[in-house]
Amino acid sequence: MDIAAKYKIVEGIIQTDNDLVLKEIESLLGLYKEDFSKHLPEELKNQINEAKSELTEGKGIPHEIVMQEITKSFMNK
Repeated sequence: MDIAAKYKIVEGIIQTDNDLVLKEIESLLGLYKEDFSKHLPEELKNQINEAKSELTEGKGIPHEIVMQEITKSFMNK
């Protein structure tokens, strides 16, 4: 990307008042350090915690096995 395009992007950032755009740019550049999980819906947090508990109890399917099944089902057709 040339320097003129970069300056145009910087100018757009400076001129915007859109907080969502600025937060997304912060995130893309790795500058936004807030824990994203606190913005997740409670139901999703509960599902994640349940899945983590199941994995701890050995109820999950290892990644390697899932990938083998996907490969067998979709890649060998």
